[in-house]
Amino acid sequence: MGKDLIEIYGHALMNLSGEYVAKLKRRALSFLKEAEEAVDPDLAAFFAEQSMQLYLKAVLYELFGEVVRGHGLRALLGLLSRGLERNSYSELAVKVRGFVDQHRAELVLAEEAYIGGRYGDLSYSRDDVGSLINVARDLKILLDEVVKGVKLG
Repeated sequence: MGKDLIEIYGHALMNLSGEYVAKLKRRALSFLKEAEEAVDPDLAAFFAEQSMQLYLKAVLYELFGEVVRGHGLRALLGLLSRGLERNSYSELAVKVRGFVDQHRAELVLAEEAYIGGRYGDLSYSRDDVGSLINVARDLKILLDEVVKGVKLG
């Protein structure tokens, strides 16, 4: 019975894959908008991280059909880079790795906001939030370029 449920779930998810990707991207953009408008910098940092995480997960599913359960941004970007490399999109993989290298500090800050901004004693400044929002915007642009490059492939 368990296997039947998995097959049914997998079939249903595959039929709705375009809707699933669109839903994740819509939520990601909503989180970005909330980050831009939030009064509390700690929440804004968390919202920016969620925006990046959901958009990444949408792209990973869109390109490779994988539902990813992890949440570390650098790990998700690593999965994307390796997936691109495995599928002969080396130039795009290099772009993704370059993004990680260029924005490592902000990605670490965003990862900390996922837990620390909600449960820990970490606090974020308006400058921190501005940097995270800019990186979230840049990541969206990069991910849209990656999807376009793969689809035009």
